[in-house]
Amino acid sequence: MIRKVAMLIIVASLFFFASWNFMVSAVLYNPLSDNLVKKVKIRESEPARGTYAAAWDKIIYEKNLFSTLRTYMEPKPVRVASPPPPPPKRPDLTLKGIILDTFGDYVAFVEINQAKSTQLRKGDKIEDIEVSDISEKAVVLKWLNETITLSIEKVKTLSSKPRVGK
Repeated sequence: MIRKVAMLIIVASLFFFASWNFMVSAVLYNPLSDNLVKKVKIRESEPARGTYAAAWDKIIYEKNLFSTLRTYMEPKPVRVASPPPPPPKRPDLTLKGIILDTFGDYVAFVEINQAKSTQLRKGDKIEDIEVSDISEKAVVLKWLNETITLSIEKVKTLSSKPRVGK
């Protein structure tokens, strides 16, 4: 029993001695301390002295790869200025006709972007196009902040008076 205890004490003391020796020589090692660095006196020229100078200078010591002070720094994202979006394309509008409905209101038949013509009354809104006013021979539309006037002045009609509903 005494042998086992003696062996355990010897192994434990060797472990503590080895860990203390490691701590002193590796972890707490300061490569720039004057006590540890042996500077050889060389009688030769300056280039030869530079060749045999101490390997650990201040720059290497400050930028030590294994320093606990070093951390990962995430680079700041670079903002790329995107060009402004192009202005929206003006729709292709064609006035096909204007009629007077049974309630006495004008109805305009407008073809938008060469699609099937749609019936529009005053105040209707399709896509970004709003009908501001409809008269006997013209339609006033608002698209974004632009006023568009469509007219049927060039179209010949049979009578100059519009028909009144029953």
